[in-house]
Amino acid sequence: MLFHFITFSAIVLFTGLWFLFKERSISTSFIGKGFWLSIIMYIVSMFLGEWSILFNLLFMLPLDVAIFVILIILFNKFVSKSKILFTVFGVILLIIKFFAFNFSYNAYKTFTADKIDSKGELLMDLGKVKDVSDLEVFFNQYEISYRKAFPNLAHNAYSELDDYYVLDISDKHEGEIKEIMEELMAKGYADWVERNDLVQSQPLDGDKVEKNNADYGLNDPDLSNLWSFKEMQMEALYDVLQKNGVKPSKVAKIAILDTGVDSDHEDINANFESTNNDYNEDVVGHGTHCAGIANAVSNNSKGIASFSPKNEFVKVTSIKVLNDWGGGTQAGVIGGIIEAADQGADVISMSLGGPSDDSSQKAYNEAVKYANKAGAIVVVAAGNSDENAMEFSPANSEGVITVSAVETGLKMASFSNFVTDVKMGIAAPGVNIYSTFPKNEYKFLSGTSMATPYVAGLLGLMKSINPNLDSQAAYQIIKETGIPTQATEKTGNFIQPAKAIERVLGSKQ
Repeated sequence: MLFHFITFSAIVLFTGLWFLFKERSISTSFIGKGFWLSIIMYIVSMFLGEWSILFNLLFMLPLDVAIFVILIILFNKFVSKSKILFTVFGVILLIIKFFAFNFSYNAYKTFTADKIDSKGELLMDLGKVKDVSDLEVFFNQYEISYRKAFPNLAHNAYSELDDYYVLDISDKHEGEIKEIMEELMAKGYADWVERNDLVQSQPLDGDKVEKNNADYGLNDPDLSNLWSFKEMQMEALYDVLQKNGVKPSKVAKIAILDTGVDSDHEDINANFESTNNDYNEDVVGHGTHCAGIANAVSNNSKGIASFSPKNEFVKVTSIKVLNDWGGGTQAGVIGGIIEAADQGADVISMSLGGPSDDSSQKAYNEAVKYANKAGAIVVVAAGNSDENAMEFSPANSEGVITVSAVETGLKMASFSNFVTDVKMGIAAPGVNIYSTFPKNEYKFLSGTSMATPYVAGLLGLMKSINPNLDSQAAYQIIKETGIPTQATEKTGNFIQPAKAIERVLGSKQ
């Protein structure tokens, strides 16, 4: 905050000096250099400050621009009349800027606190004590409040999640979180304790692509925007399904854990099954885009298509775990995994994540174990930081299939994290992906977020044909039937749906 305020003040100072010196016909060359240097440092402060870039762009930048414009008008009007008045106006506006910043930031914190489960810095797996109330003395010492992390488990025996609590550390002791964690473990109060990390969706804007003229025997008008269909040889998939007269053994359910899904979208609604009406809207658009990739309604003369040309194999549902800014917490995501598993999801698709702060993400591992035992396959985005996916959660969790992104020509996307070190890594299209967007719109986006629902959609089709497939078996199929990319070691094999379905059909015989 201080650095940002200083750089803005420098901009104001050099602007005022420019007006003052210009009025007196004094050279302003050095002032211009100082002004532009201040501008550069101001931009740096926007990205390196303690507050989020989102807050800076949505709250700070408009405020600063407004104050700067007012300053220019006032400086221009009063510079020739009074040095004192000139100075007073500058100081007053800087004071306004300071208090307006505090108001904006408090409003921002209040808004996000309402939208995310932001209170609760730690996740604790209760240790050897008989009851969490036995820790009251310790909690009072650090002014810690607590609550059951996952109170609605349908199957306590599936994991250790029934013993997890969220700990909210008071502002007074936030600087002692590391010491609190160490003491909880050292005294045996906790079997494990980790930070309740923030997670977010990170879609990147996409561009229009060269038109693909194949119609794949479908009447959806925007198929020409789907370069991914050509690379995945979707025509061969449709041929396999038709020639073999394939029928679903069950209608598989894909749960999109995201910002919600616009359930009324013209290209989603017929394939949508509601879990909770609160999840059926999407202000951000990220979840709706992912839902269309996974299971858009095919052959309906609208928009795009997905893996099933007859829409009889898979339904998609929404579990909202991210707020209307695209952010959330680890505890919220785990709660979503539990809810999806308890609602009978066959595939859980998570286009979200963040850097790992802990050496081991035990809570995520327990959540994935819970979902796997409930019969769900968990698919997670590798991340968009051009780094090792093992440094990001939940991409590094045990039991998940982690998805990297490739572009046309099966070239690794420049932004994609690599999956070399994860146990189950796979590649799918993730650049310039055209899909559904709220209000019956469609949009190009890029990211491992887009690659993930492609894999989820394929797995949903596979589970509908053979419901007994578990994560390991399903992964072996998509890996062994996949093809190399230009950087296979980093991306994993690229999915080939037709070959995967042929393998599934063969395994049933």
